[in-house]
Amino acid sequence: MPLEAPDWNFLRSMSPEDSAPLVVHFLRDLDGVEKQVFALRGMAMLLVEERQLYRFVLDEEVGDYYQSFDRWMKQELPQSWGYCRDALRAVKELKDMPFEDMLQIKRCNLEQLKKVSSSVRLLPEVVKAAKQMPEKAFVQMLNASHDQHLSAKVPVVMADPPVSLMRDEAIGIAKLIFNITSDSDALEAVFADFIQTHREDAAIESAIQEGQVA
Repeated sequence: MPLEAPDWNFLRSMSPEDSAPLVVHFLRDLDGVEKQVFALRGMAMLLVEERQLYRFVLDEEVGDYYQSFDRWMKQELPQSWGYCRDALRAVKELKDMPFEDMLQIKRCNLEQLKKVSSSVRLLPEVVKAAKQMPEKAFVQMLNASHDQHLSAKVPVVMADPPVSLMRDEAIGIAKLIFNITSDSDALEAVFADFIQTHREDAAIESAIQEGQVA
């Protein structure tokens, strides 16, 4: 179900005093949605996989029901299957964490939590930090207070104007496809989708195993 946008013209016609709380409320709602989408996708994917719900969905290309979870995923979610598979993996690997907590944690911090043991990630202060801190600060806290050895994502710098334009366009498309609002999460989704799409190529997989790809 598409996210319903407010009446922009109506908001523009209102006085600043009346418009401000409505716009701020909308932005706060978006922040909450952004956190929830990754975990929600993961849980939905887990349900489809565990109960083999894809077997009850018609594969129109072959005229019969899907027999493979992987085919169902790629056929029915052609624009987002890589992102959805990452979400599925996160939900699986964080199965010891209450789903209500996962819904309040952004993808970047969920990915960091996957790297630490349950004895650390389930600590109340760690869960609270994951919900509230940006990734860099969260990683620093885990490293300093819980003897972890994590690293935050390094910002991607693309200086050439043509490349920057392509990056911005890719980010905009990813936001629409994956229903996310963060530039960094959108760019991560683009990279994840590209990797998942091409890694299955036999030549690429062979190069990875031989250490030709970092």
